[in-house]
This record gives sequence, C-alpha cells and structure tokens, in this order.
Amino acid sequence: MSEKIFNQGQDSNNWSEAWRKLTPDSEIHMRDFYGGRQYLCKYIPRYGKTLEAGCGLGRWVFYFSKMGINITGLDFSESAIKVLNEWSKKNNYHNDFIYGDVTNLPFGDNSIRGYISLGIIEHFLEGPQKPIVEAKRVLEPRGIAIFSTPNISWNIYIRKRIKDLKKGVKRVLGLSVKEAPFFQHYYSPRMLKKYVENEGFIVTVSEGADLLYPFVELGGFTGNNIKPGSLEYWLSKNLENSILRRFGAQSIVIAIKSANKMHCFLCGEFTVPISSLIKYSVPICDRCQNKNLTQYYVKNSIPTFSAAYIINPPIKMVEDNVCDYCGKNYKTDKLFENFGFNKNVCPQCLTDIEINIDLSNKFIQPVWRKRG
Repeated sequence: MSEKIFNQGQDSNNWSEAWRKLTPDSEIHMRDFYGGRQYLCKYIPRYGKTLEAGCGLGRWVFYFSKMGINITGLDFSESAIKVLNEWSKKNNYHNDFIYGDVTNLPFGDNSIRGYISLGIIEHFLEGPQKPIVEAKRVLEPRGIAIFSTPNISWNIYIRKRIKDLKKGVKRVLGLSVKEAPFFQHYYSPRMLKKYVENEGFIVTVSEGADLLYPFVELGGFTGNNIKPGSLEYWLSKNLENSILRRFGAQSIVIAIKSANKMHCFLCGEFTVPISSLIKYSVPICDRCQNKNLTQYYVKNSIPTFSAAYIINPPIKMVEDNVCDYCGKNYKTDKLFENFGFNKNVCPQCLTDIEINIDLSNKFIQPVWRKRG
C-alpha cells in the first residue's frame, strides 16, 4: 500500500470533528451499540491503575470508575480532552484525562496494571506494531492488556469483494481507479492474536464478538431491522454466545505481559506463578482457586450475555430500587441506569470487587441504542 495514501484514521482533526458532534452523555447512553462489553467487564484488572489509550469521549472510563476501578483516559484529540475534563468536573467525577499519543505514552516503563485499546490500533496504515509495543512498555510485568479491532465479518467480507470487483471492471475498461483515503484495517481474531504475540505478550483469549453490528450496518444504523421478532434479531440473539461469534464485527484479544510471579486477578496478592496461565486466562493464586468466581477464568470459558439485547429503549428516569446483594434502598444512576446488568446493585456494592466480577460474568444485560 502506497505511503502517499492519506491516513484519515490518524488525522486528529478528523477525530476532533467527529467528537464535536457527540457528547459524553450521548456516548454513555448508546450503551452496547458496539458489542464486547462482556469481555471488558470480565477481564479489566480490579487492582492497580488502568489506562484506556484512545478513550474518545470517555464512556468506558466513567463506567469503570463507577465500579471503583482506578482508570485514566488518554486521547490525541486536544478538544476531546478539554471537553472530558470539563464534563468530568461538572458531573463530580474524579478522572483525569490526558492528551497524548498511543505510540509515545506519557507513562514510565512497567508503571500500569491494565491497558485497554478499543478500536485504535487498526487505524495505523503501516500496521499495529507500534502501539502494541508501547502498550507492553508501560505495562507492569504481569499486567493485562485488552485489544479490540474491527473483525473481517461476513458483512465486511462481502463489501470488500464487491468493491474489488468494481475496481477490477474499471481497470478492464481502462478507467482510472482512485484510491480512497485510508481509515482502518480489519483484523480477524487470529490475525490480531498473531500481532500481539509477535510483540512478546501471552495471549490467553482470542475471540470474535458482536454479531449484531453487521445487521445494524445493513439497516442503515436505524435499528429498524433488529427489533425483536426480526430474523436479524433472532440470529444475533441466538448465536452471539455460540462458536459463530467469531464472525461478529469485533476481534478481541486478552493478553498478559508475562513474569515469573504475578498478581492474583481475584485478590491482588503477588504470589501467582506463571504456570497459573496454563489453566486460567488470568493469574489466579492457590488461595483463590476454591472461590466460586474462579470457574469463570478457566481457559476456554467464554464471556457471555445473560439475556438478549434490549433494542432502543427510552432512557430510564432515576428510580428507587432495592439492592439484590445488601438489601438496602438506593436510586439508580441518572446516566448509567442499571449499568447494563439484569440484577439490582447499589453504588456501594457495585464497587465491591467480588460483586462486580460476579455481575460481569453472570448478569450482563446488553442494551442497544442509536448512537448520537
């Protein structure tokens, strides 16, 4: 691919303009417009500091900070960072948002416990190696990285074949073929895993997700064709938790920066040998192996939704609820509603590590809303 092709995916002005049309509130309210939350909730580290590199308008930073997770957002759009810091202060969040480059992060070597990159590394024309190498540099040995990119879904595959066919016909007819600006690559789970492993990570999970999104694209992002009762809704509802999830719109990798001794994912104790990763997808210490939560991290235990998507519901008003964990009365969150779980949980219990791990593995209720 020629270096002369304009890289729209790495144009900060292009992204600043895109974020200008949206708000942190609107990004939060779209909820599971992009799938994959079951992987994020399951694998985000509960101890130490996590960075979301390429945070956009910060919806995941705000979401996970409500769970008591120490998380910071970074983006290369200065205007987005300004909006985020102002919005965060106005709404009594205590997150810091940093302007920066994912290939040159303002963090020291081995300084953070978790790293999240959602739809970022595919925007590098030359390939994703530089941001992956930089992620490994800043992660502590034993740190966890979560990478996601667009997958070569069935919808993308068909569209690419049609586009290639049109180009071929034009060339046969002697017509000029104009190259469009580059925006992003598409990586299958296998391809993404290979890129991450090539930079020295141990990949413990490599999967596809989000079978709903290709149908959303086909429907012009209106949601009209994914209503309950439609074939598209039935297919995505019944196949998202099956092996066919690999044909969804996203590729997701969970990777560990290896070390001889690691922090336990469940209790944080620094006692876990690297051999733990033979049996588990995250480090689990001997003491925690008898916990009920451990079953969710046995190798090949795939994250799932506990219920079908709720499609484009109205935004819920604040309401009174009783916590299913502690029995206390509480009010739902005005922005995050019930945090996408089909179990009632008060703000205090939500920050309890064992409770939010339980919620993240057993009670995820996906909600799809139009973006914007």
